Amino acid sequence: MMKIKTNKITRRLLRTIGGIIIVWVTWSLHDYGTWTKFPTTNYPITHTVVDNRYNQQISLAKEHLKGTSKRLGVPSFSIAIGHNGHVIWSAAEGFSNMDSGITATPTTQYRVGSTSKAITATGVARLVDGQRLFLDHIIGDSITNWTKKRWEFTMRQLLSHTAGVGNYEDFGIASGRYTLCNCKQFYTASEGLKVFDRYKLLYKPGTQFKYSSFDINLASVVLEQAAASPFLDYIDDNVFNVLDMGNTYGDHSMPKSENLATFYQIEEGYYREHRTFGIKHDVNLSYKWAGGGFISTPTDLVKLGNAWVSDPTFLSIETKKEFWSPMRLVNGAINEQDYALGWRSWLNYENDSLLNGTPIWMVHHGGISKGSMNFLVLFPDYGLVVNASINGRLENFGTFAAEVRQFANFFLSDIPKKESELYQELVAAYKK
Repeated sequence: MMKIKTNKITRRLLRTIGGIIIVWVTWSLHDYGTWTKFPTTNYPITHTVVDNRYNQQISLAKEHLKGTSKRLGVPSFSIAIGHNGHVIWSAAEGFSNMDSGITATPTTQYRVGSTSKAITATGVARLVDGQRLFLDHIIGDSITNWTKKRWEFTMRQLLSHTAGVGNYEDFGIASGRYTLCNCKQFYTASEGLKVFDRYKLLYKPGTQFKYSSFDINLASVVLEQAAASPFLDYIDDNVFNVLDMGNTYGDHSMPKSENLATFYQIEEGYYREHRTFGIKHDVNLSYKWAGGGFISTPTDLVKLGNAWVSDPTFLSIETKKEFWSPMRLVNGAINEQDYALGWRSWLNYENDSLLNGTPIWMVHHGGISKGSMNFLVLFPDYGLVVNASINGRLENFGTFAAEVRQFANFFLSDIPKKESELYQELVAAYKK
C-alpha cells in the first residue's frame, strides 16, 4: 500500500513539474519579441468638457496633464472632474491603442476593477432607500447557487468585507481555473457564485475584516432577489440610465464597444498588450461584474459620484450615512481600512498633496484590473468628484493615486468647504 501511495504521489509531482515546464516554455516563446519601446514624441491630448466658471483651476490641470502618461509610463491617462453635480472638465492624454495610433479621448472606456464595488453599492443603496432591502436582515440559504455555510451573515457584512468570504488566494484550483484564465463566459451573477461557493467562510462574520471581490459578487445576487430583476438589468435601469451613464456596462455582457481601450503590460519604458502566462487572449471578467467586472469612463463615474455628493433626490442622507460609516467589528474597533459599505470613507485623511496636509474627508474606491487602473474619489464637503483611468497597470497603485490627488488639489484649493451635518455625525460616531 505504501508503495502504491508513493507512486501516486510521484506521478502527481511529475505532472505538476511537467505542467510548470510547459507553462514556462510557452511563456518564453510568446514573450520573445513582444515588447515595444514607448515613443519619445509628445502624446496627443483631447478635451471634451471645459466649464468656463473654473478657468483658473482647469488651466492648472491642463498644464499638469501634459506628460502625465509619460510620468506614469502608461499608454493613456483619462480624467474627469465634477463639482456641485456637474461635470466641469474631462480630458485624456495618450493612446487608446498604441500600435494603431488611436488617440485616447474622454469617451475611451477602461476596465475599472474594484471601483465596480462602488457601482454595486450604489445599486444596493437605491434598494435600501426604497425599503426593498434591509442591511441587517440575515441572508439565509435561499440564494441561488449558494450553499448554506456554518454562520449566517448580513448584507451589511458582505458590503463591508466582514462576512468571512475569502478572496483569490483563499481558493483552490477549482476556483483558479476561472480567475487565472479569465476565459469563461458567465451569463448571470448567480452563475458566477460557483467560482467560490464550495469554500467555507474564513471566520465568524463580524469578527474580522478580509477584503474580497467575492462577497460583493454574492451581494449582487442578494440584490437580484430583492429587486426581482437580473443584476445587470437592475443596475442599468436604476443607476446607469438614471444618471446618463451610457458608456458603462458589465464586461462581456454585450459586444465590445469601439471605444474600449486596449490594455497593456508595461515595464521600464516598454509596453505590450496584456497577456496571461505570456499568452495574449480575450480577457473575460463576467464572473465578477459586481466586484471587479465593469467597463466605464471617468466621465460616467464622475456622474455616479456627483449623484452621491450633490443630488438629494438620488439617495437620502440617512442612506448615505449608512454607506459612508466605517464598519466596526464586534469588538468595537473600526476595521483596518476604514472600509464602509462599498466605499472607503476616510474622515480625516492627511496628505501634503491635498490642501497642504489639512485633514479632509475623502470617500473613494480604487480599482486594479488586467492592464488597467481606476481611481474614483469623492470630497463630499467640497462637492468635488474626481475619477481617472489608465490602460496600463503600475507596480504601485499609490503612484497613480498621487497623480489623481494632484489634479484634485487644483480644484480643492479654490473651492470653499461646507462641512455638513452628515460629516459631523460620522465623526462623532467614529470617535465613540
